[in-house]
Amino acid sequence: MTSSELWSKYIESGNRDEKHEAWAFCGGGKEADELLDLVKEGKKRGTASSLIAYKTENEEIPSVGDKSIILDSNNEAHLVIVTRKVTVTPFDSVHPYHGFLEGEGDRTLRYWREVHERFFAPDYKETGKDFGPKGEVVLEEFDVIYPPEYEEKEDIYLTLPIKEEAEAYQDYKDEFIAFSSHMDGTGSLSSSDDIEKWVERENNMWREECLPEGFVPSTILVAKRRSDEKVVGMISIRHRLNDYLLKFGGNIGYSVRPKERGKGYGKTMMKLALPYLKALGLENALVTCNDYNEASRRIILVNGGIYENTNECDEGRIERYWIEL
Repeated sequence: MTSSELWSKYIESGNRDEKHEAWAFCGGGKEADELLDLVKEGKKRGTASSLIAYKTENEEIPSVGDKSIILDSNNEAHLVIVTRKVTVTPFDSVHPYHGFLEGEGDRTLRYWREVHERFFAPDYKETGKDFGPKGEVVLEEFDVIYPPEYEEKEDIYLTLPIKEEAEAYQDYKDEFIAFSSHMDGTGSLSSSDDIEKWVERENNMWREECLPEGFVPSTILVAKRRSDEKVVGMISIRHRLNDYLLKFGGNIGYSVRPKERGKGYGKTMMKLALPYLKALGLENALVTCNDYNEASRRIILVNGGIYENTNECDEGRIERYWIEL
């Protein structure tokens, strides 16, 4: 199918005629087909380019809302995607979660760096420069929106917080305060007066050198509803366990904003987070809840939690469950 034929089918399905581009991953070739297959499998929802390539070719970087047709190595059209997020950052600041979203290899940051350092180097060589850790890269997150068999199955998605959405995170915090509800899975949000600094802090908590004493590497992800981009929840993924987390806290903490509860978001957030924990090298994830929290218990059980025991602490009785990844 040609790109124009696929786009016509997309329009016929009830969508508006919009500007779009057609392209293949890695510019084509065998790699394009392999990455296209990862998208179809639901593993790949991110991609990356070097910023210098856009500058050299005098092209604008992608924008949120851009539509694209994804081609294979023979220029056959397969998918329509929409860009959800665009971030420009130094190569050595790329977060492990983006490596996971790209879906390649074992989905680790180490693998992502190895592959993309080789991929970006020629872009710099063309300008007479060497690619290094501070070379800026353009990171994209996307959704598949056509054909229906490859469209996103969940009504929310997880993404790293960004400073540009500080107002939305403040609104999230204010709702919890208004309802006198705990902000689990939000890191230091409850005590942060400067939300942009909170974003910066949490997005660096995966780095050993940035950890306060007694903390473990972690990732804070924001759960956003696809239909309106509203922040409906947050989830904290702890990359490893210390003594306290092993007894009481576990690998995952999360919260759903009070006005959005009862819609299954907690269950989906945990479901989406578990493959990331596996990519971090874990074989099992520990998840805990208070013994009186029936809603959290159900979420753990539906995601495969196996009860081990109950520990007592100042906050009460904490049930411990293990989930095989």
